[in-house]
Amino acid sequence: MNIEQFEIFRTIAEVKSFTKAAKKLSFTQPAISTQIKLLEQNFDLALFERHNHGVQLTDAGRTFYEYGDRILALYEEMQQDLARIKGHNKEVIKISACDTAGNYILPSIIINFKELHPQACLRLEVADTQDIIKKLKQRHLDIGIIEGKLPKDDNSLSSVNIYDDKLVLVVPSKNKCLRDKRSISLDKLINEPFIAREESSCIRNVLDAKLAKLGRFFDEFNTVAEFDNYEAIKHAVINNNGVSLMPESVARRELDEGLLQKVYVDELKTSWNIKAVWRQNDLQTGHKKQFLDYIANLNVLTEAQILQRNIS
Repeated sequence: MNIEQFEIFRTIAEVKSFTKAAKKLSFTQPAISTQIKLLEQNFDLALFERHNHGVQLTDAGRTFYEYGDRILALYEEMQQDLARIKGHNKEVIKISACDTAGNYILPSIIINFKELHPQACLRLEVADTQDIIKKLKQRHLDIGIIEGKLPKDDNSLSSVNIYDDKLVLVVPSKNKCLRDKRSISLDKLINEPFIAREESSCIRNVLDAKLAKLGRFFDEFNTVAEFDNYEAIKHAVINNNGVSLMPESVARRELDEGLLQKVYVDELKTSWNIKAVWRQNDLQTGHKKQFLDYIANLNVLTEAQILQRNIS
């Protein structure tokens, strides 16, 4: 057995096809078929069941997958330790985060962590939750930061809540009717010109779910525009083109500067978790463990402390 065989086996298991795995790994199909055959001969067990629509793991294959994932994690850990011994002292931590966390919460946190651990190298990208989970399972990431819940039937990932965000209505300071209100009703809100995120966004999913529980629909809003990023929405609201619902963390700077005012919607008072996610079988050591411990402790900080951390 060798590491390449584990990688080939894991890829086939994930895409459920020898042909797709060969294309993904830039191998020929006979080459990866030969490697799997060698593995099955070595254990004298079938690892895959072949059928017309692809392949699926046997009981032996599922057991091999679980051990193989842990072996690959140990192999990566060994490579990092050997690199440190060789003199490559910087440990790279690959992180992917959802829009809110990646653009508005994590940057200052990463900088603060870097000041505490100068030898750590953290690389952050922004992606949607499904892409983050996919890349984690494919071992292209070390840590994911996502909004919402993990799939109920997925036991391959571990998670910890790092921050609870609130849904607020942001209104322009120029809007004399709304700016001094602490809260308004949903019926009042749907008459206001509304600027929304796109339909596939996380905030729309949260909003749609909340409205559904109330027997209401997003189509009731007086939507004047939809944008695929919060910066465009904030700019439009500041210019008195409408109002918008967004996570409080997204609008924090503009709220502090008085460019926007926040109003709570009586029926839509809600919050949701932002959590760190990693592969369950990975042994977290070195700077990865330190970073996970660091962001996990954010959950016990007061909101004022988190606000100050992000502003400073």
